[in-house]
Amino acid sequence: MIYFVLIALVFYVTMQFVETVSFGSRLAGKLVNRLSLGTTLQHSIYVTSRLFLPPLLLSLSYLIESGLNIEFFLITSVILVSSAFITSMLVLIKFNFFQLLFQHIFELYDKYGNLPIAILKVILGEKINKTKKINIESSPKIFTLSWKKIMYAAFAYFFLSTGFLISFSFAILIPEYRMTVSQLTTVFHGIGAIILAMYIDPMICDSLDSGKNDDKWLNNIYSIFIGRLLAYLLAFAIFLCVYFFVS
Repeated sequence: MIYFVLIALVFYVTMQFVETVSFGSRLAGKLVNRLSLGTTLQHSIYVTSRLFLPPLLLSLSYLIESGLNIEFFLITSVILVSSAFITSMLVLIKFNFFQLLFQHIFELYDKYGNLPIAILKVILGEKINKTKKINIESSPKIFTLSWKKIMYAAFAYFFLSTGFLISFSFAILIPEYRMTVSQLTTVFHGIGAIILAMYIDPMICDSLDSGKNDDKWLNNIYSIFIGRLLAYLLAFAIFLCVYFFVS
């Protein structure tokens, strides 16, 4: 059983890490005036990260079918979201490094005309000095960020990152209807996806398209990033509280 937990941990953390890193594409696109390419690359990476979802869900499904108790599943969920929080925090700390990496991908895309090849060449360490890289001058201060946007992002990413964990928890508690209850995953993910598509993504695109020489666009990106981190903390607290309640 522990092997399936480790498989779930690796695929969940990798999926969340890849999604988080993709934010650097939007930032790089703004800095080097490649907004369309930056947005396209982020969405491409986000979709690609879904490849980690099937083995993750299969591992968790097998654990549930094997008679996993709710206490163990809740602790597993705590480990998953806390690990994702740590890796996402590391991405935030090294955010400038990752956006520079995407600037490198843009240059290799101009050379090869193919995004997968450009990404592969970056992984293999190919160097190119076509243009000077642009760094983030300074990260926004926490008090300059929009708490409204942070809360919206936290609410959306809470459901997007933990929807299947919540539905599987219900499946364990109601085993006679576990197949039906597990379908709630689409409902929880749908809530987060609607907020992301109807509010968060248009807001980021609008601020990136703005020609103003201010840091509003950077504040918006960091607000969404902080909201994602808060989503992990919220999930951690909820799963841990429920664990102590049921144990």
